[in-house]
Amino acid sequence: MPIDTEDPHVGMESVHSIRERGSAPRTIVEHAGFRYVDGTLSDTGISLAREVPYTLFVNDHEILSIATLPSYLAELFTGFLVSEGVLESPDEIEECDVDHGSKLVRFEIAVPEQRLEAVLRQGMLTSGCAGGMVYSVQTGVLPRTEPRVPLRLRCEAILDRMRELDRFPGIYKVTRGVHASSVATPEQTIIILEDLGRHNAVDKIVGYCFLNRVETSDKLLLTTGRVTSEVLTKAGRSKFPIVVSRSSASSMAVAMAENVRVDVVTYVRGNRFNYFSFGGAELLDNRPRP
Repeated sequence: MPIDTEDPHVGMESVHSIRERGSAPRTIVEHAGFRYVDGTLSDTGISLAREVPYTLFVNDHEILSIATLPSYLAELFTGFLVSEGVLESPDEIEECDVDHGSKLVRFEIAVPEQRLEAVLRQGMLTSGCAGGMVYSVQTGVLPRTEPRVPLRLRCEAILDRMRELDRFPGIYKVTRGVHASSVATPEQTIIILEDLGRHNAVDKIVGYCFLNRVETSDKLLLTTGRVTSEVLTKAGRSKFPIVVSRSSASSMAVAMAENVRVDVVTYVRGNRFNYFSFGGAELLDNRPRP
């Protein structure tokens, strides 16, 4: 079963440099509206996912603002910095301060200047929903040179882990307005996190694994959204061997996946899926083995 995500920093006892100020806004709000059913228009309260812009500062440099679901913000912005190649170890984080009152997230990090310069340049607006941002898509296409032991798993494990993601009783069940992402072993889901945009949801998983020192080379990264080049970049940076989606993949994402040897699974629905194999995993079906 997934970890209860009501606690925003489950398992993060080893990261003492992260603190939050003020109360986080509620993630679901009720708004007066109308609902049309069977010929009748009636007034009703409608549940909406809350969207709040937070601005990221790194070593006193303003980096970007992200409109996000106001949960797991340390993980979100950490995941962004990991995906951009700025952070390589949790020990490089000297301080992370999430201020809900001013809607600011400040990081003090100890990294070489050339790494930080990657996010000081102007970013590129991506195809992602909720204003997804990526600064260095091309870094994701660098060929993987280190050896990789393929993750062995049965095809049924992919179906089971996607069912857990689809059945998660989170904000989507109430608002129908968010994406979700998860990290899982072949046997069970570790945690599921949600956000307005698929890129943000993936960044939250990347940040969670990074801050909690979760080994990713033997885990699955699952998402409810499309696998685009930006999502593949994040998976490659974090050394996931396989990305699983209930939606489609772009041609650029698949080309990048081949270059970095990350397997891609798409359209996981019912008892079927599509599979692009590049050496990240070894899938086993039900055919008899010699």
